[in-house]
Amino acid sequence: MSEEQNRLTDSFNALLALTSDLVLVIEDEKIIRVSPGDEDWLLVSELPGKLLEDLFPTDYLTLLRGYIETARIQGQVVKNELVFRPDHQHAFKALGLKEVIWFHSRMIVTDSNQLIWSLRNINDRKKLERRITSQAQRDPLTGAYNRRALMPVLEQNIAQAQRYDGVCSMLLIDIDDFSGINDAHSWDGGDQLLRHLVTELHRMKRTADFLARFSDDQLVLFLPETNHDQALLAGERVRRLASDLELPFATGNIGCTVSVGVATLAGIEDTPEEMLRRIMENLAVARQSGGNRVEGESF
Repeated sequence: MSEEQNRLTDSFNALLALTSDLVLVIEDEKIIRVSPGDEDWLLVSELPGKLLEDLFPTDYLTLLRGYIETARIQGQVVKNELVFRPDHQHAFKALGLKEVIWFHSRMIVTDSNQLIWSLRNINDRKKLERRITSQAQRDPLTGAYNRRALMPVLEQNIAQAQRYDGVCSMLLIDIDDFSGINDAHSWDGGDQLLRHLVTELHRMKRTADFLARFSDDQLVLFLPETNHDQALLAGERVRRLASDLELPFATGNIGCTVSVGVATLAGIEDTPEEMLRRIMENLAVARQSGGNRVEGESF
């Protein structure tokens, strides 16, 4: 090794010693060097010599290969957020992973075709985002309103409809087998599908309608001045919209179906809580009947 190469190696070693990131140097999908940074849970000595396919399940590996190929083609750093889960990445569980860790991932492929992969632990940031989100009105993943914002809208609109002898309805939209989509395409794929669905629902809904994320894989669409028959038709439009979606992704195109529960204001004594109870029951019937269907009230 020349003197210049020695100096470069020393500089690289010094940089690795300074960073708190987990850094992997990979060649032909084989790990040749590891710097653990602040990830003291990791059994570093077990990693050199392992192939990426030894460490990651098939769906996650396909996702990573897509990012690596993008870095190779573009010749620049590719940035993503990745999550390591002990119940999904069993090899890392054996290497010491005990809890879910979110990483900010940065990949670059060198001229000598080595992959330098840096993983920065962002769990503290994610926890802060969740605390802030609980006090805010918007869901940070999809941009839709959140459950906290939904309840005042329901209370205000239901009270107004009852005061003026009006009507209103709502849809509870549930992505069928969302956990299976996450398993097949990774959590990143599931997140992108959810964002895509929200975008399309925003395009479909009327200006007065109110869209909110109700839970991980559930959305509420509140429909003012809408009777039950009209709400059922709206539910069918949502069902068809979802079944027509096709999201290009590294692991293959992602599609989905949805089950939709429908509830309509039942009179002067009705409440937001009672409507939510009925809509969840109707959704349960739709799901238990095989999904990809709309279930409404029985009057």
